[in-house]
Amino acid sequence: MSNRFIKQKEPAENDELLGFKAQPWHRWCVLFSFSFLSFSSALMWITFAPCLYDFVEYYFQSSTTTTINAISSMSSIYMLSYPFVIHFTFRYFEDYKTSQGNVPGNGLRRGILIGAVLNACGAIVRWLGNGPSPAGFAFVFLAQAFILSIPPRLAVAWFPENEINLATAIAVSCNSLGIAAGCAWSPLAIQKETIEEDIPRLLLMQCLMCLFVLLLICLSFRESPPYPERIQNEASSSEQIAELWKQWPFIYMLVAYAISMGAQCTVVTLLAQIIMPPFEGRVDERYIGLLGSMMLLVGALASVFTGYYLDRTHEYRRVCNMLFFITCLSGLGLSVATEQRSLSGIVVSCGLFGLSSSAIIPAICQYASELFYPVSEIIPAGYLFTVGNIAGVLMVAIMGWSQDEGAKYSMRLPMLGLTLFLFIGAGFMVRVNGQLKRSNASLL
Repeated sequence: MSNRFIKQKEPAENDELLGFKAQPWHRWCVLFSFSFLSFSSALMWITFAPCLYDFVEYYFQSSTTTTINAISSMSSIYMLSYPFVIHFTFRYFEDYKTSQGNVPGNGLRRGILIGAVLNACGAIVRWLGNGPSPAGFAFVFLAQAFILSIPPRLAVAWFPENEINLATAIAVSCNSLGIAAGCAWSPLAIQKETIEEDIPRLLLMQCLMCLFVLLLICLSFRESPPYPERIQNEASSSEQIAELWKQWPFIYMLVAYAISMGAQCTVVTLLAQIIMPPFEGRVDERYIGLLGSMMLLVGALASVFTGYYLDRTHEYRRVCNMLFFITCLSGLGLSVATEQRSLSGIVVSCGLFGLSSSAIIPAICQYASELFYPVSEIIPAGYLFTVGNIAGVLMVAIMGWSQDEGAKYSMRLPMLGLTLFLFIGAGFMVRVNGQLKRSNASLL
């Protein structure tokens, strides 16, 4: 590998010289402010979905296929467009030189501030327009492109070796918690009888929340990170990308992650179509909503525990393979439980599926950071989320189209196909292997 890709280790005693006054609580403030940013962005993204027909009535006064799709597209267009935008955000995270010389970490700060500003602008436009305006959604969408891939990079720059995976897991989990909170907040805040007042009030509250998040980001990221030597890289983002795509383990990881994240998106999105027809009269939309929220919540807790475990063991390969196989088995269990009309089996399978498919996200992101060091952590994470979004859109569409509406268990064939793809993904995950370069470098 070219010498331009090698970062030099600097002693921790230089932290004061770099302008950072190390305080144990400061890094947690940084993590909290970024996690709140990710939480708020995800919450706004999902706001319209839980109360789809209420928003259709409020904005269009008529429920037609066109008006329903107009609201639904506000979330789905994000997954379709993200892969085309993320590549152009990498250069904004590159450190730039100032009159005082190179300041490590200023690129990370710049990228996060751009995301926070776009997030706040989106909230303001949505509130001023009192609706899902294209401009408001465009800002929220662009903010997500500057947020999703940051957690591994932020953790490496701000946290000691024994807390990197925990910090990554917390930051990643807050995005899922934002989705879960959005699914709960909208139905609680909007009532059909007072919809004219409830929706503007909801959008105002979200606007104030995002402005508060922006203030937190500005206050928290005033200092340089305490571990700048870990994120120094003289190579440009385009050179790092070229280096990354030469490595076969990265290709295997992309395929495995695409199938895992695509499966999670598919099950969460189509949960009602999978479960409700076979259990007609026994479950309703509220039951499905609670089940979906439960999957996200247990997944967030499992992610934090997994991060804590990885910080102490660095068993990335074993943990990722184990979580992938649990995802495979729980997906198969969900299909069998639905076939057998077992509600208890459904709950257990969904819980395990949510646990493993969520916990593997931060685990794979940090595994990629270790394997492909010193490539910026944002780059592999960005591509992982890209293929995950593409797979999610394709798998949801294919499973929806292949539904047999005349059968009692209308999703039997799609679920069997999903299970088969999961086992194929597990095969690719097993092939991912290599030295933990970042951990080895820290020992030098």
